Amino acid sequence: MDKNIVNKKKLSIMQDNFDQLQKIIVKLMRKFKVPGLAIGILQNDKSVYEKGFGFRNLEESLPMTPDSLIGIGSISKSFTALLILKLREKRILNLEDSVCKFLEIEPFISHPNITIAHLLSHSSGIPSVDAQWLPIAITYGDYQRIYPLGSLDDYLYHLSETKDEIFFKPGEKFFYNNDMFTLLGMIIEKLTRKSFEDVLCEEILKPLEMNRATVSREKLEKDPFNDFITGYIHKGSEEKLQFDKPKLPFSKYLQAPGGLYTSMHEMLNYARCLLNDGVYNENRIIKSESLDLLWTPRIKSPYGYGKDPKYCLGWVREEDFLNNTLIHHGGGLGVSTSFFGLIPHLNIGVSVAENDDSGICSIIGLSALLLMLRKDPEKINEKLKIIEVYDKIAGNYKSSLGLYKLEVILKAFSIHIKVETDDGTFNFPLIIEDFDNLTFRLFSTIPSDLQKVKFYQDSMTRKVIFATYDRYLYHKV
Repeated sequence: MDKNIVNKKKLSIMQDNFDQLQKIIVKLMRKFKVPGLAIGILQNDKSVYEKGFGFRNLEESLPMTPDSLIGIGSISKSFTALLILKLREKRILNLEDSVCKFLEIEPFISHPNITIAHLLSHSSGIPSVDAQWLPIAITYGDYQRIYPLGSLDDYLYHLSETKDEIFFKPGEKFFYNNDMFTLLGMIIEKLTRKSFEDVLCEEILKPLEMNRATVSREKLEKDPFNDFITGYIHKGSEEKLQFDKPKLPFSKYLQAPGGLYTSMHEMLNYARCLLNDGVYNENRIIKSESLDLLWTPRIKSPYGYGKDPKYCLGWVREEDFLNNTLIHHGGGLGVSTSFFGLIPHLNIGVSVAENDDSGICSIIGLSALLLMLRKDPEKINEKLKIIEVYDKIAGNYKSSLGLYKLEVILKAFSIHIKVETDDGTFNFPLIIEDFDNLTFRLFSTIPSDLQKVKFYQDSMTRKVIFATYDRYLYHKV
């Protein structure tokens, strides 16, 4: 077959994929009232898709672009992990070094078997006490939890009290812990005698030409293109949606675990480096051996999309993504959420971020990866399937003779029902048993055959007309 015909066919398939991706993005943004979102896709060392949707600032009608700076939250951890591995390359530290070698503080003095690798993999056994989150909560006007945190001494003392809360051996229990990455940032500063911001810029951001990326409010607000987000938090009800738009969160304690603001265009430079075995524009940023260590599984993690996700060093690794290895991480700052995923052996990378707290980025990121694998995400991506099912059954119902009510609602990608019976009013999450037949069971401590909910469709219109639960039939209003 003529080479030009083959190339045209490939381009046509790719364009069809991007058209479908755009439909998915727009559908989700409409449904969850997302102000703005940006995405970048890399394949074979080339940017194949970059696009912004909606607004980076609603009030001023400023569009979101692939160059808009967005807080990527915990994806920042992978940058911090890379810096630690670069220190290892310089023989300044080892991953198996005890943390108390660098930080002579509790809980590490009394637990010297906790190592740098344990901090990087959330496997230290130290439960989270969210010291780094308080300054952010105050930014959002959340004063529910107030504890002394006005100084570094306060911060370290707060963490020190976990010495009596450690009931698992290092490597035994996964406790996702942002503060451990804050401490890694402190170790980086101590060993380099530079600020975390300066080390990050010198060692990663500048070499990767991520010149606008920053962990500094001052630099963000002086962005030469004035292209950065206003962040939004959903409030109110679905019927009367409201947004809070607090100041974007910045904190010294947040920088290493989640403080980086960058664009999806710049994130493709990061993807290019990682997919090219640590090399960017013929400059080696990190050794191949170090990249292997970053992506070596350390502990089973609950954060993933397949059956057996593992946490590595600042990354999640899954081997069962349609027979491919998926390396990924997500992030959330309250006013922004994000997803970054790589399929290394196929040289594919995706970066997505939004300027609110809806959490649709992982759905979109996975959908983009599935489309790059020439798979239909609407048939495979379970969260998309849940939304499709919800759209069929959502609404209000009344039982025979109008005695009782049943309502179907969506909460954080989980379908719930609020149902009235002669025993009272109950709220249950629904567990899907059969997508096609719209059959569910109630989430309950003690399962029972009585706790089944089934929705029935009109044979002609395929619209849901009634539901059954226990002894009742509820007509859709």
